[in-house]
Amino acid sequence: MKRIGLPILLVLALLITGFTLVQNLKLTEPTGFDPARKIDAKAMEQILMTAEAPKTALQRRHSGVQAPSFTLKTLEGETVTIGGSRNRPVLIHFWASWCEACAVEAPTLKRLHEQYKDHVDFYGINVSTEEKNPERISAFMRMNGLAYPTLMDENKRAAYLYELHALPTTFLIDKDGYIADTFHMADPIEFEQKLERLSSE
Repeated sequence: MKRIGLPILLVLALLITGFTLVQNLKLTEPTGFDPARKIDAKAMEQILMTAEAPKTALQRRHSGVQAPSFTLKTLEGETVTIGGSRNRPVLIHFWASWCEACAVEAPTLKRLHEQYKDHVDFYGINVSTEEKNPERISAFMRMNGLAYPTLMDENKRAAYLYELHALPTTFLIDKDGYIADTFHMADPIEFEQKLERLSSE
């Protein structure tokens, strides 16, 4: 009886922990923030349809869905603004140090950053409200050899604007400031193909 009871208790504990993490990621509207600035469900569908559609000469280069603008500070205190036109496309990657899938994806991000850093600007966005120990943010970056800037989303403002529902989540933004693609996790080969397409547009 005791042998059967222990596995059941472990399963229940894991279910409760998982439910708690999902609840923690539920977004609340930041005080004084304009809801019209965030991405809506129809816009997300349009992004995915555009990213998956075969490219043709007549197809528009971007999805038509503008990436919401936000300003956050890096771990070092430098202010960075994402959004609008810029010289190079942008990859933004939402993550947290406790996220196992983020650790799994880290080697792919490290390799792709080294490969595409001259063509695409990489930014990690740490959902800082989910971090129990802020020192783990720097430790995670060092341990995984991630050299691109990490922005601190301390009030979940960027997460709110981008309708974040899971970690990790990546957004690819073209030079005109439009979202080209978004995904939660991708196979390393598929991830590279997406970046290659973004960098060549």
